[in-house]
This record gives sequence, structure tokens and C-alpha cells, in this order.
Amino acid sequence: MILCYCVTLLTESLLITFENMRGVRMIYRTGFLKVVFAWLLVLMHGLDAGHAQKELAARVSCMPKAMTALIKGVMEESLKCFDEANGKHLGTWSPGFPELQVNINSSLHGSKVQCSLIFIAQGMEKILEDQKSNLNPEDSRLHKKLRETISRVNMLAVCMKQTLGGECIPAPPLPVMPKHVYERKQWSHTLLKTAKDYLNWLEDKIEVHMSTVKEKKKIKHIDTRAIIKGKYKMRHKVADGTRQDYLEGRGYLL
Repeated sequence: MILCYCVTLLTESLLITFENMRGVRMIYRTGFLKVVFAWLLVLMHGLDAGHAQKELAARVSCMPKAMTALIKGVMEESLKCFDEANGKHLGTWSPGFPELQVNINSSLHGSKVQCSLIFIAQGMEKILEDQKSNLNPEDSRLHKKLRETISRVNMLAVCMKQTLGGECIPAPPLPVMPKHVYERKQWSHTLLKTAKDYLNWLEDKIEVHMSTVKEKKKIKHIDTRAIIKGKYKMRHKVADGTRQDYLEGRGYLL
């Protein structure tokens, strides 16, 4: 709450400053504040960021491509920290995770994306609990990185819902972690790696999606301007014709 109060004060200060500067448009001020909020999200390491990040996310438009790229990097850091703590040659857990299996030709569906991100967050919750309670209870760096990544994945799920629409119904079944120690490590390593690959796919797909949406908006804007321009010309043509008829009528009467 203190952080959010400080952010509010910073926002008000920036607004006052920009309102007093000549020649600065409102749209520039708004864009600048969005960047400020985005960087505050990036810099919020080490906090129990769930509540604070959601509160900030409600105030700033989500940026799906940038957010996906950021979280992919954080996921890579989580995987690296995990391997350093549990072993770097764990291999692949053979059953894999069908919920995250995609290929270059897979389509982008809002509901499926949300379900996949929810599955990743739930699986990472199990990894975090296993590391804290059993395998590496003293590794606070790893715990912190996993918590941060979980929080950001949940934020990305909200952002993707806003961007792509849809609803994750029914929710994916909870991931089931094996019982034996080595299999748990292998399972966790594979989940983190698969999640990173999924985010890489999502980053590419969302870039194409956003470009398509932008192009459609551009075309729609051009069409709207053409329609408005056509109606404007038609009104003037009708008005000019009516005036001409009126003048000709007056000439006839005279």
C-alpha cells in the first residue's frame, strides 16, 4: 500500500509538471506515465508483489508483447537458479506437459492461452513448495525468483484475457508432481523449460496478432475517413444544387 501511495504521488507530481510545460500534448503525458508504470512493475523485485502488481496493472494498459518478453526472461532466470540448486543434468521428464505443447503452426486462442498460463503458475507453485519444504529450504534466492515468476505469469494471464478475450473454462487439472526425489527434480526442470519454450512461442504469436490488429485499425480508420469525406462532399453537392435551383427559379420569376 505504501508503494502504491508513492506511485500515486509520483503520478500527480508528473501531471502537475507536464501541465505547466508549454507545448506538451496530453497524449504525450499519458504515454509517459504508462512507461513509468511499466518500469515500476519491472523493478518490483523482492516484494510479495501479487497484490501490488495487480493494483498497478489495473491502472496501466497491458502491453502483451513486452510483458511476454519480460516474463520469458524471468522464466529463464528461474530455470537457471533451479538447475544450479538441483543439478544441471536432470534430463527430461518423459510424459511431458501436453497443456503446453505447441508448434509454429499452432493457432492463438485466448481461452487456451489463459489455461496454459494458469497451468504454468500452478505447476510453479508446486515447485516452490517442494523447494521450500523439502529439497532446498535454505535457498532464499531460488524461492524469491520462483515467487516473482509466478506473480508475473498470473499478470500475463490477465493481460492476455484483456487482449485476446475468451475464458479458461474449464480450468486445467492441477499438475501432479511425482513422489521420488529425482523424478520431482526432473519434473520441475522439464516444466520450467517447457514453460520458457511456450512463452517464446507466445511472444512470436502475439507480435503477429498485434500487427494484424494494428493494420485492421489502420484500414478501418482510412475507410471511416473516406466515408466521412464522401458524405461531406455529397452534402455540399446537394446544397449547391439546391442553391442553383433556387437562383434559377428566382431568375425565371423575374
